[in-house]
Amino acid sequence: YHNSLIEGPGRRSTVKFQGCVTACRGCIVRDTWDRQGGYLVPVDRLADALLDPSFDRDGISILGGEPFLQPEALLAVVQELRVRGCRQILVYSGYTYERLQRMAQRQPAIAAVLNDVDILVDGPYVAALADRAGLWTGSGNQRVINLVATGCRDHIVLIEE
Repeated sequence: YHNSLIEGPGRRSTVKFQGCVTACRGCIVRDTWDRQGGYLVPVDRLADALLDPSFDRDGISILGGEPFLQPEALLAVVQELRVRGCRQILVYSGYTYERLQRMAQRQPAIAAVLNDVDILVDGPYVAALADRAGLWTGSGNQRVINLVATGCRDHIVLIEE
């Protein structure tokens, strides 16, 4: 969908990946949990839809379910968006950045995605912390990580409000 103002900086075009094993209590997108649900969409067709020139956007947001359950597909989408000139990509994950880094040691596609996207919103949704939600997050435990700056330093760089 297009014109989102809540899933990243500025106006966003957004896609939801299907499948989630975290199944956070209080999740508002339970329809994305079933790994057998959703629709298979060719990467080029998805990129066409996300970059539809009839919509203005500041970037693309990828959420789920859990996008990193499909790391090769996620990487293919990110790479296609970059080839087409997309200048900012944000990915949501119920996994923490630290866990994704550990997963990346066994799954090179995860490492490639983390090296190519600009912003990661990490951590599971925790309903008890919803009242402390911050910038583009659903609960207070989630972080908005500037992956470009993080990649240049030896510590996590957060994007603050």
